[in-house]
Amino acid sequence: MCNYNVYIDEAGDEGFKFKCDRGRGSSKFFVLSAIIVKQELDQGLASLVNELKQILKYQAKDMLAPLHFYKMSHEKRKVCVNHLVHFKDYTIVSVVFQKEKLMEPLKVKSVLYNYACKLLLEKVTIFLKSQKAKANFIFEHRRNTHYDELETYMRKVIDCEQYVLSLKALTKSQSKCLQLADIIASSTYQAFEPNQYDGDVEPLYYMKLSDNIFMHNGKCLGYGLKLFPNDTDIVEQEKYSWINELLKNLSKRVEK
Repeated sequence: MCNYNVYIDEAGDEGFKFKCDRGRGSSKFFVLSAIIVKQELDQGLASLVNELKQILKYQAKDMLAPLHFYKMSHEKRKVCVNHLVHFKDYTIVSVVFQKEKLMEPLKVKSVLYNYACKLLLEKVTIFLKSQKAKANFIFEHRRNTHYDELETYMRKVIDCEQYVLSLKALTKSQSKCLQLADIIASSTYQAFEPNQYDGDVEPLYYMKLSDNIFMHNGKCLGYGLKLFPNDTDIVEQEKYSWINELLKNLSKRVEK
């Protein structure tokens, strides 16, 4: 048996004030993503962070500061994704919430986050079951999240005893792999969240990561990529035509 580490981070916000008098309102999407890596390969994955900082010409005084994908230029984001793709030995899972379509009680921040965790861990445990493995779950620390309550909730909704070795929260400064989970979550978010200028999306980063998306029984949607409350409203929109392209590419991967 080979056990895993699962690093979990988010992108977007949990607010519902979509229209705002000053500046932007709440994001239209909320994303929670996981990067899953074998424990024996964890250090190799983590080493990518320092490699990226060297490529991006970080000064010595900034080497300890965590990477933040959303603060980077498009060129730097491409560098990060391209470098992460080369590692290959990891699996990614993302749940994407179209917040404008959500009903009560999910319009409560803590409820939305906990439910997102539930959906994400359901998909991750399907992966773990297929590998006959357990995992340590490492969440990016959130100031207003009570992780003892989250763990209690998780134990009610999934079979933690069978799949979970431990559950803890760390900051990005404490975990390099959480900084890579940030790249995954932010790349997924950029593929769905319309920009504030012309409403377009940027799927380039996420598409580059496609070879590492979890697939189950030859399927990506509902497993490596879970859209909530349903995928029809999103997939049928022209700006999300990239999803069909993604699915075609992944089906070719399965055929091989």
